[in-house]
Amino acid sequence: MSTVLLVEDSPTQALEIRLILEGRGHQVQLAANGVEALARLRQDLPDVVVTDLEMPDMNGMELVDQLQAEFPQLPSILVTARGSETLAVQALRNGASAYVPKSLLSTLLPATIRDVLGVLQADQNYARLIDTLISNDFRFRLPSDPFLIAPLVDLVVQMIAGMRLLRKSELIQFSSSLGHAIMFGMLHGNLELNAAAVVDLRECLATGQEAPSVSERRADAVFGDRRLTVEVSVSDPEIRCRIVDQGRGFDRDLLLGDAERAIFHEDGHGVGMITSFMDVTELDDSGHALTLIKRTACRDRVT
Repeated sequence: MSTVLLVEDSPTQALEIRLILEGRGHQVQLAANGVEALARLRQDLPDVVVTDLEMPDMNGMELVDQLQAEFPQLPSILVTARGSETLAVQALRNGASAYVPKSLLSTLLPATIRDVLGVLQADQNYARLIDTLISNDFRFRLPSDPFLIAPLVDLVVQMIAGMRLLRKSELIQFSSSLGHAIMFGMLHGNLELNAAAVVDLRECLATGQEAPSVSERRADAVFGDRRLTVEVSVSDPEIRCRIVDQGRGFDRDLLLGDAERAIFHEDGHGVGMITSFMDVTELDDSGHALTLIKRTACRDRVT
């Protein structure tokens, strides 16, 4: 699997997280704080950093800032506890790739690592051709099949990476934001699943199994016939995404409200990453059409 540098000052919490990750086949290295983590990173780079926010000497936000300065291509995942919402939002905006609430570690951390590390798997045979693209538009009409989300996001990310519109750290953030937005529309909107069912689903996705709650809803014509429209327009100076559901719509208060509250809305949708990683988040009056905009850098500056 992958090598994970775990930065956690609590021995008990470090052991818990280490067992979760090693149980999924990851190799885990430990650091007690940000200072120790940086010393390790200057000797050898892991695949991903998983860090607590509240630590002595150098906290998680300060570590994220330093990672962006020294190792901008290295993804980092925050482990967040209640009371650290402000730090978490700032760290996400400063370059962290994702977050996982401590209460959902066993369920969501392995899946989050998989998602973050799976972003840049583009087929290099197409790299030169994609580099000549000026713009690209996608329009999908998805059934309520969660296993279609990752391939869709991967396809869009391949185009963006080939066009060199975003840096690697931005690509990871964009991928996370788009994936969670589609999941939100499909599961919360069209299938109308509750929070517990969504968390169970993410665990099933990590193991390649379909969740019973999804199978039941898809078998019910009231829910199963609904479709999710996903439109993505890729160009310079912006990437525009529009997601339209046919169910109960998006949660306006959650999406457009306090980003700090969204981080601890424990429904598995990652709403805090949608709002933190996109430059614009808009919801139409009906509540069914969500528009996300990510502004791009000049291609000549992205390497």
